[in-house]
Parts: sequence; C-alpha cells; structure tokens
Amino acid sequence: MNGINSSVPISYSSADVGVLTPPDKLVRFKITDKELEDKFQRTNNQVTSKEKHYSFEDKKKTPLLVKLLFGGGIIAAFGFILKSVLKK
Repeated sequence: MNGINSSVPISYSSADVGVLTPPDKLVRFKITDKELEDKFQRTNNQVTSKEKHYSFEDKKKTPLLVKLLFGGGIIAAFGFILKSVLKK
C-alpha cells in the first residue's frame, strides 16, 4: 500500500471521562393548586388563540396533479361505460 506505514502501532490514549453521580434527593417544587390552575389556563388560552389563526383548510389546497388524476379517472370511467353501452 502506498503512503501507509503498517509497522507503526496505533496507540490508544486513555480518556479521562469521570464518574457521573446522581443527586441524593430530587428537588420538589411546592406549587399550590391555584398556581397550577392559572398556569394551565394561561397555556391553554395561548394554544387555543394560536389555533384560531391557523387552520388546515385555510392553508392547504388540493394539488393540481390530484385534480388532473381524479378528472382523468372520471373521464376513463365514463369512456368505459359509454363504450360498453355502444357495443350493445
């Protein structure tokens, strides 16, 4: 092989990562029911007000290709029916 010296050994250095220790106890926040209800109502109002502005029906239109394929299918079905009626 050109350019690669395979006689040199590869040295792997040790990576000092450290040890992760979990906390002794979890911090518990003391929130009253009234504060939780207020936060929920605030978040709920924000979400519902943004939903009113964005509607799927307002943003999305049927692509032209889908309309053409649907129209072509209707024309083909009509042509098949017309052909079978004219044979009789």
